[in-house]
Amino acid sequence: MVEQRFYPDIESIKSARVHRLHSYWRSRGAAAGGLPTRAQVDPVDLRSLLPNLFIVEVETDPPRFRYRLVGTAVVEYNQLEFTGRYLGSIGWEEEQALFAQYARVLESRGAVFGYYDWMLRSGAKGRAEYGLFPLADEGGTIVQVIGVEDYDFALADARPTTTGG
Repeated sequence: MVEQRFYPDIESIKSARVHRLHSYWRSRGAAAGGLPTRAQVDPVDLRSLLPNLFIVEVETDPPRFRYRLVGTAVVEYNQLEFTGRYLGSIGWEEEQALFAQYARVLESRGAVFGYYDWMLRSGAKGRAEYGLFPLADEGGTIVQVIGVEDYDFALADARPTTTGG
């Protein structure tokens, strides 16, 4: 079973990857009150984040979300290549909750943050923090959402610390 929580803002996020994409997104226009366009997002600027990124196309009437691009770390962690697939057709138990996240991005016209917890096949608890960031067309309509999931920050938190002695 997957547990999902929303964070109220970026301050609750520990992941450096989520913070990096948030800063980049704001630098592309969100800080000025407008939403960046996909053309303003250069993958070269985000090279170190690419494995953890995904881009979702937004369709309206009815609302639908299609994964246009899914990074290799996201595919590996999910053990599924879902590029090109619509949310709702993948078969995850949490698809309704994911749909609500994207709807929240559309309603707020802003970033959404949170985390997922789930049980790994090994019996250990997995965790990923995420950020979702809207991208608009030239008229200001949200047409895509760029997101990042970070699985590694939890591993770093779980490592034992050594003390000198």
